[in-house]
Amino acid sequence: MATINDVAKMAGVSAATVSHVVNKTRYVSPELVKRVEDAIEALEFPPNFVIKKNKAVALATNRKFVVLLASDIHNSFQLEVEEKIERGLKQRGISLISVDYGKDGAKLEIYQQLLLSSPGALGVIVFPDADETVLTKQLGKLKIPVVLVGKDIEGLGADVITSDNFGGAYKATTHLIRSGHENIALICGNRNSESNVERINGYRSALEKNNISFDPRYVVSDLTTDEQIFSALKTLLLGSNPPTAIFAANYKTIIAIFRFIDANNISCPKDLSIVGFNDFEWAALLEPHITTVAQNTDKIGEHVVEELLKHIQPSDGGTGSSKEDNRAHIVVPTELRVRASTIGIGRGPFGEKAASLDQLQLTDGEKKQIRDGKYTAAISFHYTGKAWMNLHEQGIKDVFNALGISLLAVTDAHFDPVMQSKQLNSLLSLEPDILISIPTDSVKTSAAFKKIAASKTKLVLITNVPNGLTPKDYVSCVSVNERSHGRQAGRGLGEYMRKHNLKNVGLIKHGSAYYYSTMQRDNAAEQILMEEYPELNIVGSVSFENEENAYAKTLELMKMHPEIEGLYISWEGPAMHVMNALNDLNRSDVAVVTADLEYAMALNMAKGGMVKALSAQLPYEQGMAMALAAAGSLIGKKVPSFVGIEPVYVTPENLLRAWGTVFKEDPSHQLLNALEENPNHVSAH
Repeated sequence: MATINDVAKMAGVSAATVSHVVNKTRYVSPELVKRVEDAIEALEFPPNFVIKKNKAVALATNRKFVVLLASDIHNSFQLEVEEKIERGLKQRGISLISVDYGKDGAKLEIYQQLLLSSPGALGVIVFPDADETVLTKQLGKLKIPVVLVGKDIEGLGADVITSDNFGGAYKATTHLIRSGHENIALICGNRNSESNVERINGYRSALEKNNISFDPRYVVSDLTTDEQIFSALKTLLLGSNPPTAIFAANYKTIIAIFRFIDANNISCPKDLSIVGFNDFEWAALLEPHITTVAQNTDKIGEHVVEELLKHIQPSDGGTGSSKEDNRAHIVVPTELRVRASTIGIGRGPFGEKAASLDQLQLTDGEKKQIRDGKYTAAISFHYTGKAWMNLHEQGIKDVFNALGISLLAVTDAHFDPVMQSKQLNSLLSLEPDILISIPTDSVKTSAAFKKIAASKTKLVLITNVPNGLTPKDYVSCVSVNERSHGRQAGRGLGEYMRKHNLKNVGLIKHGSAYYYSTMQRDNAAEQILMEEYPELNIVGSVSFENEENAYAKTLELMKMHPEIEGLYISWEGPAMHVMNALNDLNRSDVAVVTADLEYAMALNMAKGGMVKALSAQLPYEQGMAMALAAAGSLIGKKVPSFVGIEPVYVTPENLLRAWGTVFKEDPSHQLLNALEENPNHVSAH
């Protein structure tokens, strides 16, 4: 068995330093402490002086103690639970001695002889390893109570405290599915371990519940080394039909995944969404912040102490309230903590995955070919006069001018479907090569759009597809990524409510079933409020058919639920009517979050008004995407049937920077002055 000098030599330090580390008799730098601890850990058997020290801690003054057997001293979950257990036992005057047994039967036998058989040992708490044989043999000899954490060992007759592994995996997978993912991989360690079996079953149940076929290729297990994980990820992510999301069922796996994607230029969450099981302490500090399934280590620790004390007599600090054969099996719920490592996949009207602006770029040769064609185009807007339409038009014009495409006409339908149908017929008579349009009404303008689809003119749609048209009838539909749009707005409301300890939320949504875009946005906002902010109550919801109708709907909602403290509204137009209604009700205390950035919204936010956060489209970039898609189609280039541009998250802190990003211009002096005069404004640099 190793001596103190052997440990000193292995660690490259003096024997005195080893003694100070073990006995904690003098400050030793963290680096040297780690070297000594690693040297001790590397030994086949723990040195006598270490065991004696651990034993002496409890026995020197005849103090009673509980032994904790850790299977992995570097596991964050075990460390957090240990901390809670130690705190709980200390309150009862009981010491906790923690030792690492790994998979070493010899270590366990020594611990059993020197610690567990001691008269001062009141009980043992165990984090079982996957291999139960050694544990069962040694623990079966004990006459003291045993509490198992994380998994059961059949036939041992111990109390068992576990996390809801099934429910946690179900929540994580459901979150990804509701975010638009269908190809979801699960990566875990030992496939046959109790916790992983439960997590795989939870994953499969979520797929089944959402009518997604289980693909065994997406479940990768029995990986123990980084090399094995890297090899599996190479096959999974760099092969055909890769997943768009991964659920990593343990801490080691998620670290390896981030190393792999970093080495292979895969962006999270843009290219790959990632969810991890167990909320390790730096999950919220990484970039991106990692979405996790959090195990309730506080509650697990409390239950461990509570159940153990039931088997310890009051004279020894316990409660002695449990009969010997009365064993507990407690499953502690998990919590999904949604952060930035998962993203919503925008879907088009026919379920197609959103393509990005990058996928539409043209080569120099393609640009020349388009210029030589001397093509023409026209634009039909549902209405104009707002920055959203102006920026779309400017983005389209800038691309067309660079490609030599002549813009014949731009029309404004004043949100009148009859007028738009007439305008579309007039534009078609000009025989443009390209027509870009957003329908005022997907049903009432359907006939006019079908006529365009049957002509030689290439049709590009903005945001919505008229009834009766399929992807073969148009080049592409271009919009914001509506899932991201709704998620950002929902998160903005959730963060404000949480920060100010507010609880009651109302939703004012677009009621038209023909606008898949706003439906997708509203659903995403509601989803994130429910998943990421479980402490909030969605107390009421109403739907409006047109912007003006939002005023009456707000009065109706606030009359039914005056307790509402925050509102989500589908976009900025109806949000203005909502705020008018709130002002008339003297309820300017209600927080408002919406989608799309217009000047009135920005000014209200800058002044510290009701608008607390919003998600802003990038209409200029969306206009560019429309023009590039149209131009590419003219020369026979394959164009994605749906393009979704990522939105920008806006708060008072980044308002000025976001303004420049969206509008391609500096903010007005009025906006700058409003922020400067707002006593609560803190600029983000």
